[in-house]
Amino acid sequence: MAGVPTRHGRLAAVALGSWTLAWFVIMAWNGGGSWHFFVQGAQALADTDDAIRGGLHTYAAAPILQIGPVALLAALVAMPAGVAGALFIWQVLGAAAGLVILWQIRRIGAVTRPDLLHDGRLDLRIAAAAVVFMPVWMFLAVGVTHVDDVLALLFTVLALRAAVSARPVLTGVLLGLAVDAKPWALPFGCLLLLLGARRAVLSGAASMAVVVAAAWLPFFLADPATSNALHFTITNTRLSALRVLGVHDARTPPWDRPAQAVLGAAVALLAWHRGRWPAMVLLAVGARVVLDPGTNKYYVAGVVVGAALWDVLGSRAAWPWWTATAYLGLFVARWVPMPDAAHGWLTLAYVLSCAFLLVAPSGVPLSATLQVRNVRLRP
Repeated sequence: MAGVPTRHGRLAAVALGSWTLAWFVIMAWNGGGSWHFFVQGAQALADTDDAIRGGLHTYAAAPILQIGPVALLAALVAMPAGVAGALFIWQVLGAAAGLVILWQIRRIGAVTRPDLLHDGRLDLRIAAAAVVFMPVWMFLAVGVTHVDDVLALLFTVLALRAAVSARPVLTGVLLGLAVDAKPWALPFGCLLLLLGARRAVLSGAASMAVVVAAAWLPFFLADPATSNALHFTITNTRLSALRVLGVHDARTPPWDRPAQAVLGAAVALLAWHRGRWPAMVLLAVGARVVLDPGTNKYYVAGVVVGAALWDVLGSRAAWPWWTATAYLGLFVARWVPMPDAAHGWLTLAYVLSCAFLLVAPSGVPLSATLQVRNVRLRP
């Protein structure tokens, strides 16, 4: 059966589990670097008696919390275990989310790339991508423990599987949850186009809109100052590609966040139009990182998720070159002494090279997805 791992797959699963455990231990040492933001946000969200700083006033009072309500709620649910206990719970769940993402990519590949199933090439691609994917993912999930990015990327990959499985409502709900976890996930809404039929796309879009509104609208209605969170700025670091592009503002320019969303959606739409749908996530994430004034290393997790999708589902190459290049050039390089601007150039070079995917030979055309839109992947 298409969803059943081959012998190669079972061996790869054992190796991947060991590799994941090793990186969990490495990253757990002094891990949870950003967990205090989630503790602050979860405590504020739970304090509904505070009509100034708590409950639905959380974002108005603390715009520094650039974390979606779904992610804050997820952190809050674990808080009965204590701050340290909740951190450990989400480090474990975040690590597991990385494994789930790789498994879901395989399940999508089982339907859209049947040519890779019979000789175990699909499992080998997943295993090869996992070697460089997992260190970056574990830095995100365990080292800094950004639950919002973990959930946004997990929901996005689950939505992609739902789209290939022709489940419009589920696709929309999952994409909505991704935005509710982290607003930068909004351009991933373009994945709805993979549903094919106009009615299905509209159904998915309506579901997504309802889920996004249900999470965010109560905050804006309860306190109009919630809009403060939309205008929160961060330092434009000397390592950013934004500076290489000639933007030397000390902090986030007012046009920057909208430009990220518009560019991300535009390149994702272009990838869909060109029949390079497995590149949609990578191109959308690339638009974010190339225009972002921040240069946190955990941003690379989104890049390697998108790169793994292309390397496994879209590329004709046997090895995950795009995932490996992102790992080396955008992640490992951050620990290599070099001029600050060099990091910006590396980011710009990688993102610009992704434009090649719009014309690169693809292992699966868009029509292949549309032909299986009535297929249901087994749970």
